[in-house]
Amino acid sequence: MVRTVLGYLTRPIRGLHEAAYLLAFFSLLSQVLALVRDRTFAHLFGAGPVLDAYFGAFKIPDLVFAFLTLFVSSYALVPLLSSREKKEQGALLGNVLFTFGCFSVVAAGLLWFLLPHLIPVFYPGFSPKVLHDTVLLSRIMLLQPILLGLSSIATSVVQVLRQFIIYALAPILYNLGIIVGALVFYPLWGIEGLAWGVVFGAVLHLSAQVIPILGNAKHVMRPTLTTLRTSIMEVALPSMPRALALSTQQVLLLLFAGIASLAAVGTVSAFSFAFNLQSVPLTVIGISYAAAVFPALSALHRNKDEIGFVREVWASARHIIFWTAPAITLIIVLRAHIVRLVLGSGNFSWDDTRLTAAILALFAVSLISQSLILIFSRAYYAAHRTKIPMLVNFAGAFAAILGAFFGVLWVAYAPLPRFFLEALLRVADVPGTSVLMIPLAYSGAMIAASFAFAYLFARDFGFEERTWGTMGSSFAASILGAGAAYGVLQLLGPDLPLETTFGLFVQAVAAGAAGLAIWALTLYLLKSQEFAETRSVVLGKLSRKRHESSLNT
Repeated sequence: MVRTVLGYLTRPIRGLHEAAYLLAFFSLLSQVLALVRDRTFAHLFGAGPVLDAYFGAFKIPDLVFAFLTLFVSSYALVPLLSSREKKEQGALLGNVLFTFGCFSVVAAGLLWFLLPHLIPVFYPGFSPKVLHDTVLLSRIMLLQPILLGLSSIATSVVQVLRQFIIYALAPILYNLGIIVGALVFYPLWGIEGLAWGVVFGAVLHLSAQVIPILGNAKHVMRPTLTTLRTSIMEVALPSMPRALALSTQQVLLLLFAGIASLAAVGTVSAFSFAFNLQSVPLTVIGISYAAAVFPALSALHRNKDEIGFVREVWASARHIIFWTAPAITLIIVLRAHIVRLVLGSGNFSWDDTRLTAAILALFAVSLISQSLILIFSRAYYAAHRTKIPMLVNFAGAFAAILGAFFGVLWVAYAPLPRFFLEALLRVADVPGTSVLMIPLAYSGAMIAASFAFAYLFARDFGFEERTWGTMGSSFAASILGAGAAYGVLQLLGPDLPLETTFGLFVQAVAAGAAGLAIWALTLYLLKSQEFAETRSVVLGKLSRKRHESSLNT
């Protein structure tokens, strides 16, 4: 029985779209758990000082993990492992594990002593009590980057073997561990239990990823002194741009949280909740396609199939635009319903809901751009051209932090733009609205970075004209769908007030269903090729299932 289950979990998935849809399905399950996790936190604590400390404590361990990707990045490991025999793979993995272990333990140890001095600098708006809790939680969470780094090494093996089910299970277990921390560890140990829940989730994440390695006796992982330096250079040099890009992104989020801490108590929590919510479609669509396409792009580049390489990149980009455009418009229209249904219970107030919803809408504007950046970055890394993604990602992050910093200063001395945003997003009487300049600056920078990436990729590799048609039809259908959703809200609003969960749910479901129906009808009438491909895949799977069922009977 156990062998049968493990065999199913570790079976390889070959097709790009099959892998992407499988990853999207499991990513959706993971994101559902993530939403349950956030709802649990919102219910227990609200957007207040406890969660400000918790979310603030995450930032430095996440930055450590981003730096440690210099030694464990799948961007470097997947191409290297794909081109080697089993014995050479084991030697490379052993050397990487040894090097990562040394650096991670030293980095975590140094930061443990430095955190009491760093946290007050990063979060100048926190009270002394919140600063103390942030230091306490962050010290415990320093175990997380070590565990996730080990898991990242295992992930590279999983991706090479194309065992995407195991790959997709790990985030689900990670979120489950964090939920256990809130529901079980927090009542037992107080606020420290929240951090130990994160560590427990990281242990579960690692446990899932090592299954294929432990079950594969050919992967004998032991470091060898004769090849240690070579292995480090092979992994670290191509990983350096990626590690710098990730580190820049985490520094960006750390500085964003620091700016948010100055606005009002609870704004760090509202910002973090909104960022997590916008990560749901980003993970389900963008990250799923990016993870599925990367091994294929590495193989195509290795086989010098330039036509296939370009075709796979733009096919992924078109499907991302196709799926993400309606998500953006519906999130903007239904932002308050989404936030209230996901987070609105217990100590999470209506003001918390409105501010989080406004931040979410501004983040959602750039969802297509964030997803495309993932695809183009992986394409360049698969082609072993790491300079372009490093420069574009760094420039985007730099522009975002400058925009956020000067934007917050701008609305402080020129209130007219803040009044405009408050009126547009209906948060005029909510404290801390200057934080809205942060997601606005971030989305603007991501949109600019995605256009730069698209131009550079088209110049360096090629462009498929079909992409313009996909953009036009997808945006047109999505806007019409959003209009239909908004119309349904206006019709149902007087009879189903937002103050009740039932009213919220019925409004959201009815408006979302109407929006999606108009979106699908518009794409059908426009003869969208992506819509036709998706429809044929779904109908083909249903017909196969009916055929198999008839054979069994």
